[in-house]
Amino acid sequence: MKLILAIPAASLLFSGALGLKMTTPTRTAKHFTSPEVSITAKPAVSMWAANNTLYKGETLRLHFATPHGSYLGVIDPDGHFFYVVFPDEQSVGKLTPFVSSEHFVSLDKLLIPTATFKADPYTDGILENKRVFTKSGVYRFLLGDNLHTDDTRALDVVKVKYRHKPRPEQAVVAYAAR
Repeated sequence: MKLILAIPAASLLFSGALGLKMTTPTRTAKHFTSPEVSITAKPAVSMWAANNTLYKGETLRLHFATPHGSYLGVIDPDGHFFYVVFPDEQSVGKLTPFVSSEHFVSLDKLLIPTATFKADPYTDGILENKRVFTKSGVYRFLLGDNLHTDDTRALDVVKVKYRHKPRPEQAVVAYAAR
């Protein structure tokens, strides 16, 4: 019985070994290359949040390594996408960027007030920016030059936990003198 299972397993290993090409990849400062693959290297961290847990009324502080992508979007806990940063010429009516792409690419930080922050909901028929932080959950901020991609390696993503209630007051503990 074991021999019956061993024969197909050995043939799979042997056929897999025949299909391998032994190539030595080469590295350069900006690219990893091999005869078959070329991937542009990205900086280790292009976007990060100074505060990853927020409460209603607080301000999110996003930081960026410059230069960085020209588009910024956010996905709310229900999966709705909002454009935050895009070129001014793509504005339609009251659908305007929080910051234009032209100005954004040189910024190293962006302050986003959770109480009043509005963005383009990227939904047909809606012609004005809508509030983004409306419920508790995880909000994902996406940074890149093209946010319409299935390849998440081309994007920088920061997750922020948001609580749609005021931050609880810190308990003050008084110690009695003995």
